[in-house]
Amino acid sequence: MNKIILIALGALMVAACSEKPIEQLGDITYRRGGQACLTPDKNHWLLDLKAQNSKDSVYLNTNDLGRKIEVHKLVLDSSSAVFSILDETCESDSVLMILPAKVFYTGMSGSVPPYLKESELIEVMVKVRDKLTDIEHIAYKKMYERNAIDQYVNNLRWNGSRDSTTGIVYEKLKTNDKPQSPNKAKVKYLIKSLNEQLIASSQDGDPLLYDAKSKTTLKGIKFLISQLAEGESLRAVVPSDMAYGAEGNKRVPGYMPILIELEILEVLD
Repeated sequence: MNKIILIALGALMVAACSEKPIEQLGDITYRRGGQACLTPDKNHWLLDLKAQNSKDSVYLNTNDLGRKIEVHKLVLDSSSAVFSILDETCESDSVLMILPAKVFYTGMSGSVPPYLKESELIEVMVKVRDKLTDIEHIAYKKMYERNAIDQYVNNLRWNGSRDSTTGIVYEKLKTNDKPQSPNKAKVKYLIKSLNEQLIASSQDGDPLLYDAKSKTTLKGIKFLISQLAEGESLRAVVPSDMAYGAEGNKRVPGYMPILIELEILEVLD
C-alpha cells in the first residue's frame, strides 16, 4: 500500500507542475487548478469526472457519456472532505484528488463499485463545468430537454410540427376526415424514453378507456388525443412539463421528455 501511495503522490506532484500547492484534507491529497472560492446560493453542480484505479486504468470518464454529471449539493454529506473540496472549487475550475475509493463515493452519496476495493487509492479529476442557482438549473434543464427533443426528431427525420403552446412535437401516421377531439374513447398507446426504454403501454384487447375529464391522464396525452379522430394515429415527443414533470417518478427521472404513440380505436361519445 505504501508503494501505491508513493506512486500516486508522485503522479499528483508531476501534474502540479509547481504551479499550485499540493494540499491535504483528511484522507485526500489534492491540487486545485485555480483559487478556492465559495458560491453558497448555487446548489446544482455540473461536473465532468475522470477516475483511475490504483493500476492507472481509467474506469470512469463522463466525457464518453456525452453529458455532465449533475449533483445537488444539498443531498451530499456537508461534513465530508469531498464536499468541502468541491464546494470551494469555482465554476470552470478543476481539482485533482487522490483518495481511498470509499472516501470518494461516500462523499458523493454513492457506493463503491464492486470492481474496486474500499481502501483502494483512486485518482479523480473533477472539472466543475458550472454551478447553478435553482432558477438557473431549471433553465439549464429546459434547454437540455429542448435540445434532446430536437436531436431525436432530426435524427429520425420526422415530418412533424411543434405546438407553440405545449412544446410537443408530433407527426400523424394515419388520418381521416372524421371529427377530432373525442371526450371518451378507446385508445391504444405506447410510452417510451427517447432511448427506447418502455415506460408504459396498453395491452392487446385491453385499450386505455380515455375520459377527457380524468385528472390522472398526462397533459401530453390529453393534448394529443384532442388532435385525433377515430381511426387516426400519431407519434410525438412530449416535454416533461406535459408528461411526468420536474420530479418524475420511480421509473422516470425529472425533466425527461418521452415518446408517445397513440391510436384512437373507437370513439365512445
